[in-house]
Amino acid sequence: MTDLYIREYGNAHKKDLLFFPGSCEPWQEFAGAAEELAQSFHVLLVVPDGQDPDEHTDFISVEKTVEDTGAWLKTRGIDHLEAIYGLSYGGGMVTRFLVSQNIPVKKAIIDAGTAPYTYPKWICKLICVRDYFMVKVGRASIGAMKMAFPPERFARNPDKAGEEYREIQRYMKTYSNKTIWNIFWSANNYEIPHPAPKLDTKIQFWVGTDEWGSRFRDLKWYQKYLPQLELVRIANMAHGEYVMMHPKEFAAKALEFFEEEQ
Repeated sequence: MTDLYIREYGNAHKKDLLFFPGSCEPWQEFAGAAEELAQSFHVLLVVPDGQDPDEHTDFISVEKTVEDTGAWLKTRGIDHLEAIYGLSYGGGMVTRFLVSQNIPVKKAIIDAGTAPYTYPKWICKLICVRDYFMVKVGRASIGAMKMAFPPERFARNPDKAGEEYREIQRYMKTYSNKTIWNIFWSANNYEIPHPAPKLDTKIQFWVGTDEWGSRFRDLKWYQKYLPQLELVRIANMAHGEYVMMHPKEFAAKALEFFEEEQ
């Protein structure tokens, strides 16, 4: 049984683009980018289980989300993808999809994707405990949210930033404790085959220059696991800022890659 939902844009197009969003944000924050991409593609925006307040479900894992997505595609008769995109743990879902689903993908963008930890399990659990309580504390305080996501960069209307952050706070409070734990555990501990199977997919790894330090470990892991990937630096962008706050520019750059001739 699947609790994920897939929202579709650009249904008139024949070429399919699968879109895995980041965590801890409503799917609506990615709708602008999906609509821009839908000028050229049939965009399938995945809403993972546990992240639509109207559905009252729990997020389980990266693996389940990917398997459910693959099953959904097959029921729709989609046996290949022109393109795939994912942000943060959505980038981890892209990686899991590429190496585990028997669905060919022409091109992929892993946007600051999370990589599985290589630490002992007890250290991984301590990190997850830290992340869990950071979210619990952060969603209780508008001030903490503004420190993590400065309004001048992440508010759509800086003059009404407080209202926007209160809306995000209300959304985050719909996350169950199980969902919060599973997001951070699975984002950094999802399973993949070693070594990676041979892929014909052309892959880019995007990283904002303003998140470089926090994503360096992930990047190094990806460069070892998928050595064929191309590194793309996005100037002056923090984590998730490009896709959520600059959807037109984001889509233009993504489409330049997705539509170029190989």
